Amino acid sequence: MQSKQAFALTALILGIIGGVLLVKSGIDVVSRLFEGARVVNTDNLLLLGLGIIAIIASIMIWNGQYMTAGLLNIILGIIAIFYGGDTGGLMVLLSGIFGFMAPKIKA
Repeated sequence: MQSKQAFALTALILGIIGGVLLVKSGIDVVSRLFEGARVVNTDNLLLLGLGIIAIIASIMIWNGQYMTAGLLNIILGIIAIFYGGDTGGLMVLLSGIFGFMAPKIKA
């Protein structure tokens, strides 16, 4: 395995785990809606969308679109940290950094 692929694999794993952590909070909101709650926390719905996009961007990193998907994950990670998805946002941010650095690694 080349260094570039190792960085892309690390970015994929971090992005998927971080995205799942972000999606979890959104699923809690959906379950509250089904229980009959009338108030929806929009921050959690935002984190749900960010988590889904982060998972897709992480797969893009693995498929070779390092710069675009890496930059997308960096931006998503910063937004997620700002809106309260601390652990998931940090993992997505690190995924973006690894994905952005992957093509610059010389094997």
